Amino acid sequence: MTASNQRQDSTSKSGEDAFAESASLSKKLITAMLVRMIESAGSYHGWSLSDQDGARMVKLIKHKQRIICSAFWFQMKKHFSEFKSSTQTPSKGKAAADWQHLGLSGATEKVEIDELKAITSRYSEAFEEFDHAILKRLQTCIKKSRANIHQNPLQVKRLCESFQYAIDSLNLEVNYKIALYHLFADRFIEALGPTYRRIDQSLFDAGIQPKIPVARIHLRSIDGLSESKSPKSFKPNQSACLLVLLQRFKEKSRQASSSYKNLFPELKQRFATFELNEYDKQIEQLNQMFKLIFEDEDLPSPVKQQLARLQIYVFITAVQEDGFLRRSSNPARRLLDGIIGSEVEIAKSGNSEFSGIRFIREHIDGMANHGFITVDSYSEMLKGYQVYVKENETSIRKSRKLEATKKVMPLVTTSLSDLTAPLKIQGTRLILFEKVWLPLMVQIALRQGMDSDPWHKVIAMVKKQVWSLIPKSNLEDQEKLQKVLPQVAHSLHRAMRSLKLAESLQQSLRDYLKLEQQNVVEETARNIIEAKRKTRSLSAQSFAPVEEDTTEFDEMMQTGIFQIPAEMADAFKTVKPDKPKKISQVDALSTGEWVNMKLGGTKMLVKLAWKAEDSSLFIFVDRDGKRICELDATKLTQQFESGDISLMDSGSADSEKTQFSFMKSL
Repeated sequence: MTASNQRQDSTSKSGEDAFAESASLSKKLITAMLVRMIESAGSYHGWSLSDQDGARMVKLIKHKQRIICSAFWFQMKKHFSEFKSSTQTPSKGKAAADWQHLGLSGATEKVEIDELKAITSRYSEAFEEFDHAILKRLQTCIKKSRANIHQNPLQVKRLCESFQYAIDSLNLEVNYKIALYHLFADRFIEALGPTYRRIDQSLFDAGIQPKIPVARIHLRSIDGLSESKSPKSFKPNQSACLLVLLQRFKEKSRQASSSYKNLFPELKQRFATFELNEYDKQIEQLNQMFKLIFEDEDLPSPVKQQLARLQIYVFITAVQEDGFLRRSSNPARRLLDGIIGSEVEIAKSGNSEFSGIRFIREHIDGMANHGFITVDSYSEMLKGYQVYVKENETSIRKSRKLEATKKVMPLVTTSLSDLTAPLKIQGTRLILFEKVWLPLMVQIALRQGMDSDPWHKVIAMVKKQVWSLIPKSNLEDQEKLQKVLPQVAHSLHRAMRSLKLAESLQQSLRDYLKLEQQNVVEETARNIIEAKRKTRSLSAQSFAPVEEDTTEFDEMMQTGIFQIPAEMADAFKTVKPDKPKKISQVDALSTGEWVNMKLGGTKMLVKLAWKAEDSSLFIFVDRDGKRICELDATKLTQQFESGDISLMDSGSADSEKTQFSFMKSL
């Protein structure tokens, strides 16, 4: 064998060994990177998932760490083998579209493919020098004459394919896969610089392509981006520099920190390192803007922490939109001013729970996860923030009123129960007190307290109402009753207007009061004539003679001044029983209608004189207008079912009514 052939065999053997060693080193370094990525997932906040789902994802990948690492390297080993055995070079078009080789297809997988392509595209320029250097050395190792950049087993696209293969066995939904791709890009691809450097250096030290210097990523440090000054001979690509430099600051914006700082002095220093001086004006303007925000003592710290995350996005918009910061209607400035003005006012009022901090945090989280923002996004965020704050304040105020109503209602109910005890003893329904006086007393108790002048006035009015509904037994009380009844009716009307009750309900309650007062007047007359009361009357036992003037009370009851809010109506519903179910006859019964009723075995014709608006009470009178009975909906339903009450057919009703009218005229 000649000397030249011996040297060729030696070189070939050295190349094969170098190729195997680079594959082994790649396995070691990449596995270590995967482990670090998985272990650091607990502190990652770019999942684009809820906190609960993010925690579940962390737990899953830690549990499946060994499987993920093994599957990743299995696919990487396959890429090395394909590179070594392949003799054909795929076209660029085919290489760019071969994601389907991994089994990705269909509408759902298109989202996944788009995400993988975006990661590949994002880092193509940053790692371009390494891609070419490592590709040339690996070609030399196996004496491969030609190779496409996408055949490089260590290229970002190939690493994305390997990761896709590794997590495919986890059987995750596409949104969870996308979340893992975010983690992979931010914690694995971002940190590839040192790994590429060691692999390239090992091939260089083995004597593979010694004329090609070891590749460098001048914009990267041990953690990803470079903090070292680039060499004078190096002329960076402006777009690539911006992309890589801003990526670090965008990563900081992904999560809110308990501390915050102005990023623009640091950003200006970084830009100066790479001689990017054309953005100094925007940096200086934004530096002053955020400096004033962070020095505002009235602005709560949590709001400052969230607004600090907007710094880099406002800068990106200022760079992309010419004259953005000079506009008088600058949407970013209006957003910041709107949030700051509102949050300072909320803080000064002492109502910190009205704050829109939750909306701000969630909106910026979404923005950070998507990684971009347009000019319109600022206006949309301001509009959404204003709507959220308004709705949040309304909701909290309603909740407060509801809670206060529930606390004060038992006290008011007890007080009213004590006042109306005489009516309960004689069996009088308390509809007027439940519908009017109870809500009015609750409103006054909430607004002015139970020791205020309005409270004492309404208590006096309730006492007068109770006194007026108790039949009297002597001429003196009868005379006073005749004077009091119109006053009570007028005051009740004023109270209902003050509560702004529905007009139909007001009319129904006025009709009910007329019936009650008529019954009291008739009962009083019978008591005096028949001398049924031999002992001191119930009214005299319960109350002193009522002589107070109602003018002051009536003046206090302005229309709508104590209008019942919705939250109070909800509170009333919680302490009242459900409306009883009724049969069709009860539903159809209307005021003024005549029915057949059995009382004590005697059948008689009676008229429905009054019906509660909610059909909870029915009052019947006879031909002379004398009250016969009053029934609730449940009792009335039972009597309809038993046949004790029945509706009259039209012919019988007309005949009875005609006869009644004729006899009445005689």
